[in-house]
Amino acid sequence: PPDAEPWTGPLPNPLRNQLEQSDLSFRDFVEASLYDPAWGYYASSGSRANRSADYATSVEISPAFSFALARLADEFVERAEDGLSGIVDIGCGDGALIAGIAASMQPAMRARAAFFGIDRSLARSAERRAGGNFDIIFGSTPEILPQDLPLLVFSNELYDAFPFARLVQRAEGLNELYVHLEADGGLGWAERRAPETYAAYFEARGVALEIGQFADIALDWESYYMGVCGAVKKGVIVTFDYGFPQKQLFDVRIRRYGTAAAYFRHGVHRDLLSRPGGQDLTAHVNFTDLERAGERAGATTLLFTRQARFLLSIGILDSPLLRVSPAYVTN
Repeated sequence: PPDAEPWTGPLPNPLRNQLEQSDLSFRDFVEASLYDPAWGYYASSGSRANRSADYATSVEISPAFSFALARLADEFVERAEDGLSGIVDIGCGDGALIAGIAASMQPAMRARAAFFGIDRSLARSAERRAGGNFDIIFGSTPEILPQDLPLLVFSNELYDAFPFARLVQRAEGLNELYVHLEADGGLGWAERRAPETYAAYFEARGVALEIGQFADIALDWESYYMGVCGAVKKGVIVTFDYGFPQKQLFDVRIRRYGTAAAYFRHGVHRDLLSRPGGQDLTAHVNFTDLERAGERAGATTLLFTRQARFLLSIGILDSPLLRVSPAYVTN
């Protein structure tokens, strides 16, 4: 749907300067728009208010989400050996989820746990570095995680926030979309032949895009997940995200124009070039990439299911913060 308010704001100066030199791949445009230290959507500690006005994650919708994951963390620590266990949130943002899990755990189990938050932009987590009866250790990569502890690792809407390329199949081959500066100072689209790495991505998976079909992918999905699995010598990884298995994700009948979307003021739209740094940009994850990467790293896929079903199975309805009857949820 069109925006209620057309965007007419100025471009951030670093972005304008870069585009005056050359076009920018859409993947690099997303990288800058989300993570540039000076003006990126996720990068600054002051951006939280803007993000809350655009969308809400499960953590922000209800404390019951943290409560349910704390139930799982309690069970994990109880089943582990008598020593310390690690509870981890990768893509922790401001640290609200890992702090909520720690606060909601049973005191006896919390005393046997160490808490870690991993995020590439750590400015937002400053106020979470210490809690009431627990401390949270923050770092920018999974390399900070201890190798000798059993780890329960959560990520919530991490992979759909990775910078992604926008690709389209043309009769002459696979093209990558670029962003260029138009004569009137606005942003427009351009196409170039896609690097071989993107064609190889589809070829390796047996995916044949139809002419005119768009696809949005991040090559980092698989490599990053392998790194997470490599950091977890013993433990469980729980991933919440927006996405589909490969067959569904690239089904031309349903997603001919890909999955790229922008979020602004709790609305979703396709004007991906508007408000650089002022709106969220996201694409659905290829869950088959994550499963394949984990299994190559020696992990075993235990369960693939919808978030609501999983949360029900670990006891979200037991939360005293929830005022919903089981009959209402299941019906």
